[in-house]
Amino acid sequence: MKLIRYQTSASKEELLSVLSDNEKVNKNAAAETQRGTPHMHVKEKGGKIKIKCEYVGRAVKDNAFIDGTVFRGKITEKAGVTELKGLISTAVIFHTVLIAFFIVFIALCIERQGFSIVPICVVLFDIFMYKDEFKKQGIIERYVYRAVKISDREKNTSNR
Repeated sequence: MKLIRYQTSASKEELLSVLSDNEKVNKNAAAETQRGTPHMHVKEKGGKIKIKCEYVGRAVKDNAFIDGTVFRGKITEKAGVTELKGLISTAVIFHTVLIAFFIVFIALCIERQGFSIVPICVVLFDIFMYKDEFKKQGIIERYVYRAVKISDREKNTSNR
């Protein structure tokens, strides 16, 4: 999980229009050919924003198992400053269940005074199966950062 908090002098509508424009934000970003090109799906409703990352243009479909990697946050505008803050998380439902199972396995190991390899296998399975999803957290974070910088730059050039 990653917490994000950015501020810009651009208005809320300007920031949302830049966030929704994948081509503008990803224009100078490095392309990854092996995993495909990251494409952001931006939804805004009543000040709440949701950005979901999906790889397109690769051999297999990116299914983003159980909601995948998502940025959920709020966008607020106050005194000429727009603030975007939120949390990037990966497969929240799956990882909540996984953490619960992990805690139960550790508790059983302590209660029975024995060692079990099951918790270690579960963590290794999680890392192996979700490594692409975990990498999307950084991609979303960089995407939002570039969008904020672009909207700031556009605001400053339009004021001149």
